[in-house]
Amino acid sequence: MLERREFLQRAAVAAALLGVPLPRVEKNFCQEPPPLPSPDLYLKNEDAYWARLRPQWLLAKDRSDLNCGSVGCTPLPVLHAMIDNILHNEEFVDPYYPWFGYEENPPLRELRDSLSAFLNVKRDDLALVRNATEANNTIGNGLPMKPGDEVLITDQEHPGGRCVWDQRVVRDGIKLNEITLPKPPASAAQIVDLFEKAIAPRTRIIAFSHITTITGVILPAKEICAMARSKGVLTHVDGAHAIGQVPLDIQDIGCDFYGSSPHKWLLAPKGTGFLYVREELQPQIYVNIASGSWKDYSLKAYRFSNLGTSNLSIMVGLKSAIDFYRTIGPDRIYRRIHQLASRVRDRVAAYGRFPMLNASADPFYAGMVTFGAPEATVSRIFQECDKRKIRVSGGADHVRVSTHIFTQPSEIDAFFEAMDAGLRSA
Repeated sequence: MLERREFLQRAAVAAALLGVPLPRVEKNFCQEPPPLPSPDLYLKNEDAYWARLRPQWLLAKDRSDLNCGSVGCTPLPVLHAMIDNILHNEEFVDPYYPWFGYEENPPLRELRDSLSAFLNVKRDDLALVRNATEANNTIGNGLPMKPGDEVLITDQEHPGGRCVWDQRVVRDGIKLNEITLPKPPASAAQIVDLFEKAIAPRTRIIAFSHITTITGVILPAKEICAMARSKGVLTHVDGAHAIGQVPLDIQDIGCDFYGSSPHKWLLAPKGTGFLYVREELQPQIYVNIASGSWKDYSLKAYRFSNLGTSNLSIMVGLKSAIDFYRTIGPDRIYRRIHQLASRVRDRVAAYGRFPMLNASADPFYAGMVTFGAPEATVSRIFQECDKRKIRVSGGADHVRVSTHIFTQPSEIDAFFEAMDAGLRSA
């Protein structure tokens, strides 16, 4: 393989390939990423450990990203793995074609082995796709349904999880039944009870988010799936926010289908996703995109990965993201994400005037905290955040703050300075 330093120092080629000025290429990619901080530092001073880890990202020093819930920030080791693979693929020295979207090749097999271990599922039950929306559409379009069959969803689904069912209402005459999730929920049993009471004689499948995009509430996925199975109802979980944000064991959840977007909380390259399909259900699902292997059932779940020529290098980056997470430690990462979100929650609660929409109790949130506020107040908070180059999310009547391991306590402080300024301007 051509050395990265040698290749990228060829100015014209680097500029043409990456579309960025050569000084930036040399700064960010001609040197190895800084070493990870010592585990001993974590034991001595956690904040110092996470501050020392921050240079693993290309995040601008004058900006704060508190919206990992929309899209994550990919660390340097993952970027390097992806770029190395881009360069290597263009040499065409491997016996396999350098693509994703057709037959499995060694890098894709290595990724599926790693991902299956990370998720605790069989590799043959995993398809590689490009995002959670594609995973959701594979099931939503592929599941045979008859007019009058019913899908049960919540009022907090992302369009990428809901709209495929909306289309089938129009196209196939199915019915969509929507439950309203409490803001915030009082207990897991309350949520499961809402689903159970909404099941009708022709309910075929429950499609719900593991962690909702609107409020960031963690739904009791395992309990919902167990209840549904006891009633002969299928379950599809939109896990776009789960992988990398919370410990994830799909086998333990017990769902029939599960899709996700690792580009959010796992910090993988954009355009990576996966779909889990329970083995006995795989032959029943039609592919969303038909290619040469659309009915090759020997491929198991990988049949749903035949999407046409796509970028192999980002999938190599996904494997690197899993490695990055494992090196730091998933439990340690979850603890930090949740610890920082708890700081946000506690400081919002101290105002005494902004209702929590997801965090009534510890199990209901991980790295996202959402609170409600009047529309004018939300607008002023967003304006003050924009002035300070702080990226947050939300809507007309709520603000959603996402924290991750690259988030520094000073950035949380800066958000609340913006919030205070917005309240003073009222």
